[in-house]
Amino acid sequence: MHAFDFMRPGDAEAAIRAAAQTKTAQQGADVRFLAGGTTLLDLMKLNVETPARLVDINRLAFAKVEATPDGGLRIGATVRNSDLAYHPAVRRDYLPEAAAPPSAAATARSRCWARARAASPPTRRT
Repeated sequence: MHAFDFMRPGDAEAAIRAAAQTKTAQQGADVRFLAGGTTLLDLMKLNVETPARLVDINRLAFAKVEATPDGGLRIGATVRNSDLAYHPAVRRDYLPEAAAPPSAAATARSRCWARARAASPPTRRT
């Protein structure tokens, strides 16, 4: 992992200032934001991501999921994936199949597949 500057700004304006002091995305941005449920640190350990500055915005007030006037959702930068998945508006409006019981055809197919697999012996390579 390469050396980097770590910042934990106290407000959104400070986070913007920290990002504005580095290269833009078109120039090969040197800054990455640490927010929500990210895999950024894992990618940095593998040298896939090599930012010069890491800005932690987890403590800022960006963890809201809000309805928009056009019927969509505004998802904050620090909303955790699990919180979003269980948010009432997401479950109601975007994942209706998750709330519905599985169809008889779907469960029959999965049972038939499992039964057929159990009936055939595993293949062995020698």
